Amino acid sequence: MRTLIETRLATLERIAPDLLEVRYKPDRKLDTAGLREVMDERQRLCPEGPYRVLAVFPPEYDFDLGVLMEDHYRGRGLENCTAALAIAAQSTMMERMVDLYYAYFPQRMKVGVFVEEKEARAWLRAATVQPALN
Repeated sequence: MRTLIETRLATLERIAPDLLEVRYKPDRKLDTAGLREVMDERQRLCPEGPYRVLAVFPPEYDFDLGVLMEDHYRGRGLENCTAALAIAAQSTMMERMVDLYYAYFPQRMKVGVFVEEKEARAWLRAATVQPALN
């Protein structure tokens, strides 16, 4: 059973019980409030069981620098239901920004950052579907 959720910045689709795809919409600007909406929806899906997440950004996606200044995962418990997170940045600049974010805010779940969606998807396929433990 597929689940489709729309937020201002992204479409979240539960492709399978263990796979959630988050596709950020083009011509939008990633901001803290919009990212919070996406994280709220991911958190809402947690009781349905652990899942892997593929997050795909459009090429040359714009973002507020404030997004890099806070740990958007803190206090949410998403690490308990996210087995792995693969990010397809679609540009070298976005890949570097995402790498920088996770260097400052490391998570207990597996995180892979890639330029190409194909690479992110392959890495995610190989990721274990077990939630991270403390």
